Amino acid sequence: MRKNVKKQLALRVLSTAALVAMVSSIATAAFAAEYDVTKGSVDILAEGGKQYITQWEDKDKDTCVKDGKGKEIRDREDSDITLTTKDETTGKTETAHNTVTIDAKEGNTANVTLKNVDIEVDTVKAKSGAIEIKGDGNTNLELNGDNTVLVKNNWSEEHAAIEKADKYGKGTLTITDDKNDDGTAKDKDENGNAAGGDTGKLVAGGYHDAAAIGGGGTDDTVCTSNITITGGKITASSGTYGAGIGAGYTGDASNIRIEGNADVTAYGNSGAAIGSGYHARGNSDITITDHATVTAASLDGCAIGSGQDASGKVTVTISGNASVNAQTRNPPAAIGSDRSSATVNIEDHADVTAVGRGVAIGTGFANEGTSTVINITGGTVNAVTRDESIPAIGTVDGNLDLTIDSSTGKTTVNTYTTSSDPLSLNIGTGHYDSSAHKYRTSPSEGAEYNEDGSSHLGEDNAAIINFYRNTPLGTDTYKAPETLDGSAFHATYEAYGTLYNAKYTLSDKDKGDLYKVVHNRKYMEEHPEEIVDITKLKDEDLHDWQLVGKVVEPTLEKDGYADYICSIDKCGQTKHVVLPKLTPEPSEPDTPSTPETPDTPDTPNKPDTPKQPDGTTPAPVTPDAPVQDAVPDTAPADTLAADTTADAAVVPADAQNVVQDAKPEAAPAAPAAAAVLPQTGANWLAVVGTALSGMFLLAAGFVLDRKNRRMN
Repeated sequence: MRKNVKKQLALRVLSTAALVAMVSSIATAAFAAEYDVTKGSVDILAEGGKQYITQWEDKDKDTCVKDGKGKEIRDREDSDITLTTKDETTGKTETAHNTVTIDAKEGNTANVTLKNVDIEVDTVKAKSGAIEIKGDGNTNLELNGDNTVLVKNNWSEEHAAIEKADKYGKGTLTITDDKNDDGTAKDKDENGNAAGGDTGKLVAGGYHDAAAIGGGGTDDTVCTSNITITGGKITASSGTYGAGIGAGYTGDASNIRIEGNADVTAYGNSGAAIGSGYHARGNSDITITDHATVTAASLDGCAIGSGQDASGKVTVTISGNASVNAQTRNPPAAIGSDRSSATVNIEDHADVTAVGRGVAIGTGFANEGTSTVINITGGTVNAVTRDESIPAIGTVDGNLDLTIDSSTGKTTVNTYTTSSDPLSLNIGTGHYDSSAHKYRTSPSEGAEYNEDGSSHLGEDNAAIINFYRNTPLGTDTYKAPETLDGSAFHATYEAYGTLYNAKYTLSDKDKGDLYKVVHNRKYMEEHPEEIVDITKLKDEDLHDWQLVGKVVEPTLEKDGYADYICSIDKCGQTKHVVLPKLTPEPSEPDTPSTPETPDTPDTPNKPDTPKQPDGTTPAPVTPDAPVQDAVPDTAPADTLAADTTADAAVVPADAQNVVQDAKPEAAPAAPAAAAVLPQTGANWLAVVGTALSGMFLLAAGFVLDRKNRRMN
């Protein structure tokens, strides 16, 4: 009987286990450990959905570092690897001279955390960067604590501090700060980006021809692509000719993104602070978006865009709520390119300040056929030129296509020049005036009203442009970190009377002389005190037109006219309205008046009979006929003088300067698609198998139960 009970119990356990195994799986906890880079170089491989680490004691001798249990760290599976150089006993971060190589194969992701790492590598000896990113897969580099990665060389075997060269694969490198220092996940903001908590930090320093983060300095490692920074506080200082973040010498940088809540400071020398290297030959594109904060400065390259003397096209897009301060000491544009074609897009609610020795946003000195495209469709832009005759926004030579409007957000553009020259213009295309021996600027229609009243300004609610002269600039100093490259941006000596690492600042109170405003309704709403006719705010008219002088009335021979000027301070926009000459109209002849009836003449008195003289009979005298009033002739029609002098001066009250096309009503939205039931994802083979197994187990239990009863 005991035997039968045991059989029943075994069957029940077996059936329960089978059922659980079919409807669920048990996940094993991922192994995670910290590895001290001071003990040896590290190789990390992501392949086949797993991640492995090997730490070399002596790679030439094929010996590996052993852990605390005496086991070699060789091809060890670890899904979440943390690297450090901080001594657990002393709490001091030591300096390691070993390298880290991360190879993520296509379709795989490597997850590595830098936690209080300090690495300095001689790339000649190592023949690689301090941290090498390879493969066509994805590498996520999480930042915890304070991290420093630097390189040096002797002008050979030049590699970036954190090197991601296209030579070794075109996968992605994402630098994140999604975790607190204790490894817990950070909170998310409204956009799903990690926010708050501990801030992971990284200082990366390039050397000579290599970038700090990106391309190396050898011919086959200079180009880079697919680098994204989403969080942390990152400072990247280039070598002499590489970029802070981007390409090495002659290299291009494709798909460089700074987003999320990242706080990035980048420095360049002859390369861009963020973008391509010196003398780059290929195209580069950089995007800064979300709530990212970026400070970028370069000596001879662009702060954001191309390196010095680059020939490849550059595209820079700044959007979202990003905040950017970009400055350059010498002629390349602070944002854009040095001599090549450039496209700069500023969108949404971005806040951008750009200070240039010449052009702040655009192209410094364009080559023949160079095209510069600038689209400012939202945000606030402060563009400053420190050259008295070069535009703050635009280009010197080449072709310029500039559009400023409000298509993605409210747009305010403040342009500044330190010049007092009344002929200097803040926006447009610069050209050399041989008679004046200086550069002049031709205005861009994208920042002006055209003769027909049209413009690119998107005046239906939001674009304002302010032009300032005599702008005073304050001077601060960048706190660039010391790296191993003494020729990098952090040098503090003066050259040509200008501090190498000078940072220029705008005063909140003294912005210079405001000499022109190109405004629209937003400006009018914010400055009602400047509007003479306040009813203009209710109209579609975007100017406050006031009559200049007197109206010249039209006549039959000549047109009349009226001149108007916008009364808003510093606008100065004018309008000439023609009053067409009068057209004579045929008139009906006047009806003659009825003549008055003439008065009846008085009857003459009868003359007295003369006395007869004595003895003489005088001859009779016939009296004269009575004199009567003349009968009047037929009276002519009265001629009435018409008063043709009129005081009617026609002054259009709501004259428009900008002609806008009527916008058709939007088509009604299409009906929403019928809701689709979600797929359950059920595995019917498993269901059938489960049913059959259950039926089998029930039948077996029934048979054993009957047998047991018989035996009893």
